[in-house]
Amino acid sequence: MKQNSLSFGMWLASSLLIALLLTACNQQEQASSVVERVVAVKAIVVQPSNRLITRTYTGSLEGEQQAVLYARLPEAVREVVSPSGKRVKADDIILTLDKYGPSSSYAQAFSVHENARKNYDKMKFLFGEGAISESQHDAARTEFEVTEAQFESVRRMLEIHTPISGIVTSVDVSPGDLVQVGQALATVATTDRLRVKFSVNSDEVALVKVGDDVVVRNEASGDSATGQMVKVASSADPATRAFTVEAVIQNGDGRFNPGTFVHVDYILQELTGVLAVPREAVLTLDNQPTVFMSVGRKAEQRRVALGPEIAGYVVITSGLKAGDTLVTLGQDYLENGLSLNVTELDENK
Repeated sequence: MKQNSLSFGMWLASSLLIALLLTACNQQEQASSVVERVVAVKAIVVQPSNRLITRTYTGSLEGEQQAVLYARLPEAVREVVSPSGKRVKADDIILTLDKYGPSSSYAQAFSVHENARKNYDKMKFLFGEGAISESQHDAARTEFEVTEAQFESVRRMLEIHTPISGIVTSVDVSPGDLVQVGQALATVATTDRLRVKFSVNSDEVALVKVGDDVVVRNEASGDSATGQMVKVASSADPATRAFTVEAVIQNGDGRFNPGTFVHVDYILQELTGVLAVPREAVLTLDNQPTVFMSVGRKAEQRRVALGPEIAGYVVITSGLKAGDTLVTLGQDYLENGLSLNVTELDENK
């Protein structure tokens, strides 16, 4: 009996020792598990800042004054007198059409006008000699003036003149081309001041003001110039639902040419003292914008309300305050209460 009691005691002691060792191991494993859940993150201290909401639009430059010349007769192009790029004065001839084509009445008008001129010269001489009455003289003069106006009208339909001084920005036909009535033949534009038209969305147009500055950029050449808003449409284009606005730049140095494709930078709004954070710091959890804060080295999940996005940043309108520590890298692996190791902490700029 004594031997059995001794064996049982030894077994019981061994069992207790094993149980204590297992308990210690479990506690050690649990402690190790807690250490492994510490997540290394980067963060910033949120501070208020001033931000500019800038939009970039596209458009083509035009002369502030611009004339598109159209065909008024269906005739062949005879000669391009002023090619593209040439500087011209008002009433200069840009190109001519065939005077003796099938639809031209140039020869007839010229003949009628010459006969009327000769008759008027004769009647004027006879009136000076007292051989005819004043009414006969006046009738001959009237006939001459009417035929002269008719001939001039026909001539100017065949000789395409520019109504303004400037530069020929484009000639859209070549000698020998048969043009149709209403077809654009050439464009002449002034170049000292250029305008650019572009479209603005309906949710932004209320922020666009006449007189505001814009920056016009030609990416191909690297040139840029400051201009001003001069016109904002009061109604939207029915097709695009956008509003057309117009800006003007000075171009006395001739750096820009009409017809050039440009970008227009415009400061749509100036925001003062807002909390803007990197866009990638904001997650979408349960369909809600969410951020993680570092509070006492613990992760704290917060819902936030978003404002406008500005060049990789987003304005937070509620949910944050100045001085908060916002996780900007590693937030995808966080949940409430997780321990954090902030490896890098910057001031928000």
